[in-house]
Amino acid sequence: MSFRDELDRQRAQIMRAVRQAGNDWAEAMKAHKLAPPDAGFAARLRALSEAAEREQVAWEHAHAAGLMWRPIPGAENAEPPYELRAGTGRRGPGELWRRFDESVAALNRAITGSSAAQVADAFGELSDAAGALADAIAGEDEAAATASSRTAA
Repeated sequence: MSFRDELDRQRAQIMRAVRQAGNDWAEAMKAHKLAPPDAGFAARLRALSEAAEREQVAWEHAHAAGLMWRPIPGAENAEPPYELRAGTGRRGPGELWRRFDESVAALNRAITGSSAAQVADAFGELSDAAGALADAIAGEDEAAATASSRTAA
């Protein structure tokens, strides 16, 4: 196998990983779009965090292989699903939501360009922000459940 054949094989593997990460991301976003207001909110945020992390890794590999992101014109004005938007009664600490909102804006800016490295970094920050929110909200839910069981007893 020549170096060129090996490089082509490696790039094909990376593109499969990019497609899978994109599918995972789309599923995580779809879960938020179709979500009822329920206790599964923290789990949906966790899934979003994990999907963003897979996107980060896939695009880091793509960047290392010399691949570029295909720009999405107008994405800087995109909004997340309703339950993730400011002013919709989101549960959780305000400072973590500000960080989340900033990471969404940074991702939206990154995907209007062609830098796979910038897209990977933006997905990484969004993963961290969503993960911190998931932890905080799961903690709040657990505390509320504990308090509820104490008052019921």
